[in-house]
Amino acid sequence: MTTPGPAPGPVPAPYDATSPYDPAASGAASAAGAASAAGGGVPADAGVSPSAPWPASDAVPWPPVGAAPAEPPPFPAAGSGSGSVPPFPAGSGSVPPFPAGSGSVPPFPAGSVPPAWGWQPGQPPVAPGRRETPAGLVAGVILVIIGAALLVSRVVEISFGGVTWPLWIVIPGVAMLVGSFFIPPRGGLGLAIPGAIVTIVGLILWIQDVYNLYATWAYAWALVAPTGPGLGMLLYGLVHRDGELVGDGFRTTLVGIGLFLGFALFFEGVIGLSGSPIANLDQVLPYGIIAFGLLLVVLSFFGNGRRGEARRPRS
Repeated sequence: MTTPGPAPGPVPAPYDATSPYDPAASGAASAAGAASAAGGGVPADAGVSPSAPWPASDAVPWPPVGAAPAEPPPFPAAGSGSGSVPPFPAGSGSVPPFPAGSGSVPPFPAGSVPPAWGWQPGQPPVAPGRRETPAGLVAGVILVIIGAALLVSRVVEISFGGVTWPLWIVIPGVAMLVGSFFIPPRGGLGLAIPGAIVTIVGLILWIQDVYNLYATWAYAWALVAPTGPGLGMLLYGLVHRDGELVGDGFRTTLVGIGLFLGFALFFEGVIGLSGSPIANLDQVLPYGIIAFGLLLVVLSFFGNGRRGEARRPRS
């Protein structure tokens, strides 16, 4: 009569390379494996046939009885892309860094925070202290200025016909210029510069219409550009206290005024476009142009020197 062996123990679970190593669980599994080997059987409720081999997948059985349990595999090297859990670089804390351009959450540059309103993944971060101005605010300011001008014209009985028709150009230009002041720094230049240009065009047309001087377009264009963009930059920089923008706008305005005066002296003083020429102006005009050009060169070097000192890093 054959004596039955000890009761078979549970079959050890396959070793998963991605699971953490637990010494207590390893010892229990080794003891269970030893009991199973001594009994020579597999319990009926284990769900595994006694003669079935171990699965031939990446699952590895526990070490044999008496052998030291294997150490868990280390995390893959940084940047290898293997493993289900990426390694965290030293000093990164418990939250992994977000690589540039990956995932749905973009990285935030140093010193910037995501806006507290309406931010969605995939949108660029917003620097601290800078908020986007709603487009409705700017459009509302422009419409209020235009409506107020129309209301004033009715109260004081000013007609926008006749010689005052250029007001239809001046008022929208002023409204655009004022509306640009409500846009954060440098963002409103796209509205300030066109506003200044439109305003100057309206003023020139007004003067030309009153005095019948349309021939002065031969040199009045210099007031439209570059004087117009320079004036827009100058006013916008003054409102937002941007010294660099003020300097650039001031120099651009000077260039435009210089071109206007130079061509005006030539067309009016030498040629006599609107009347009789100025006596002996053709002899004085070259010296005046040279002097004004030298003044612009000196101012340009002075402005570049101050700008370089401002950008130089402090030690």
